Amino acid sequence: MGNDKLKKLRLLYAALILLLVLSALTVPYLMLNSINLFRGAFLFWLFFALIVIFLTIKITTYWRDN
Repeated sequence: MGNDKLKKLRLLYAALILLLVLSALTVPYLMLNSINLFRGAFLFWLFFALIVIFLTIKITTYWRDN
């Protein structure tokens, strides 16, 4: 895979992680604040963690020494 394509792909994954971090700040305080059940927040954080782990693995997949 070319260097330019890898840089764009990593930038896309980094932007997705940034978007997820912003959602981690907004969703619990704006959308889940009226839900009194623990299940809603637990499911959000579970999916959040799994997506971030997946994206981090995808970013580091092509790391190697040049």
